[in-house]
Amino acid sequence: MTTIIGIQGDFFAVICADSRVTEVDSDGTATQSMSLKEIGFKVAQNGRWLMGVAGDVRAINILTHSFNPPTPPTTLRGRKLDHFVTTKFIPSLRACFDSEGYSNPLTEGSTHSAEHSSVIMAAVNGTIYVIDGDYSWLSDSFGVYAIGSGAQFALGSLATAIPTGGKVGLRTAKQAALKAIAVAGRYDPGTAAPYQVLVQEIPQKQPRKTRKPAGKPIKKKARRRR
Repeated sequence: MTTIIGIQGDFFAVICADSRVTEVDSDGTATQSMSLKEIGFKVAQNGRWLMGVAGDVRAINILTHSFNPPTPPTTLRGRKLDHFVTTKFIPSLRACFDSEGYSNPLTEGSTHSAEHSSVIMAAVNGTIYVIDGDYSWLSDSFGVYAIGSGAQFALGSLATAIPTGGKVGLRTAKQAALKAIAVAGRYDPGTAAPYQVLVQEIPQKQPRKTRKPAGKPIKKKARRRR
């Protein structure tokens, strides 16, 4: 029970999370809810990665304290970053979960050889990826994300705050994320304040300054006076 929001801009990623944790029994019935004292507990800040988890508390424990994620070059973006996430990050994440015993046991009903029980929102180099329980990932073409029990409420709010296909600035993204998670907290019993906003920015290339070649000095003719 949680809500985590992500907004991706041209040179930044914003991750916003709530602080509600709910205990659920084997029948799926919520037995106890509490608000975390340590704000930001649901989002691991590990190296240059931000990783939010909707699902098991065990997953965020591992991502915060045990996982050593591979780090891409700061200039890597687009398809090359997608390739890095697929071939470097995902296998490393799976190996860590397996070694920590956080993997679903194979059964007759298993659809994949490797599965876990959470959804992860990861950001690196200003790019957001949502990683499902079968280690597949996706990226939204509009750069707007929400996971967890309050996701639908949050997405509805974000749809009114961020124009479809339009560019959004960092200030607007932070305001929209806080408003959306507050809406989720109002209607979803699994979402509650306090809320935290984390920002990941990437440096923008500065235009190179060129100096004009110095011209030959102009010789002034001496004026004769009579």
